[in-house]
Amino acid sequence: MTSSGSVVSFGWELHLEDGHSDKFYRFVVVTGDEAIVLGLHGKRGDKGQIGLLNTRITAAEALRGAVQRSREKEKKGYEQSRGFTVFDLPADLADPVSARSNVHEIAQHFGKHARETGTELGHASRIPGSNF
Repeated sequence: MTSSGSVVSFGWELHLEDGHSDKFYRFVVVTGDEAIVLGLHGKRGDKGQIGLLNTRITAAEALRGAVQRSREKEKKGYEQSRGFTVFDLPADLADPVSARSNVHEIAQHFGKHARETGTELGHASRIPGSNF
């Protein structure tokens, strides 16, 4: 993939606060020639760790995988904290080969755009580094 331009991406975030836990699960799907689906999870305010990462798939497969995992989390009590957000991701971050090393920077772009477009809800977890 070229390093110029941008790639249409979208994401959403779920949150669970039940008196024992205060954690998030963040989903991002990167479209393009080779789609990426990623999920980050962790305690509120943390960068999170990779819980889902699939590459070399179609955009439809990426979306299907993210929605399936999202529904599993919702059945466990997670609720939406960032709504469905469409954003442009710099193409140099959308390379499937380096997706693992770019995952936190991708999440930062998602967080920034969610805040700017109003899809970030009041109880959304802070995404470190997304204030650019």
